[in-house]
Amino acid sequence: MFVRSARDLRGNRAERVWVRSAMSSLMSTALFLYTHTNRIDGKGRVSFPAPFRTAVDARNSKGLVIFKSLSDAAIEGMTVERLHQMASALESFQPFAPERAYFETAIFGAAQALVYDGEGRCSLPKTLLEQVGITTEVAFLGRGATFQIWEPQALARRTEESIQAIKTGAVPFPVLPAGVL
Repeated sequence: MFVRSARDLRGNRAERVWVRSAMSSLMSTALFLYTHTNRIDGKGRVSFPAPFRTAVDARNSKGLVIFKSLSDAAIEGMTVERLHQMASALESFQPFAPERAYFETAIFGAAQALVYDGEGRCSLPKTLLEQVGITTEVAFLGRGATFQIWEPQALARRTEESIQAIKTGAVPFPVLPAGVL
């Protein structure tokens, strides 16, 4: 049975408590999960989602980086360690291959540190916000090992598009390796 929240479960109190506990554990993992929408304050700051901060801590990360998405009208976000993995993957190209240079320029040439204060507030660069059409509100989209920052209405459209593509079979789910689950 798929349960979205404790309210979906029509069983006894113990079952509801177990579901709440399981969902709380899931949200405190090292994965970036869920969508969190926050307003940008008068000083240009936004609250970086607490579950995302927990994920960063759980990964023992040295920090976060952001850059304009190469595929979406969004800002990509990830840990510095994930960015290092991307750099390692690019090592498979020859040192001066044009493909390597394109990726290095588009990703590393645009990457900026994302720093949040003790209260979880961060400032997003105005140029990035303008490039993706964000003005007063941002939606932080958890994507497992990474996250994206969207204009909320644009994300709503992308979410609906994604759900329809999955429902129609246009995007099949990859085969899981043996022993998973």
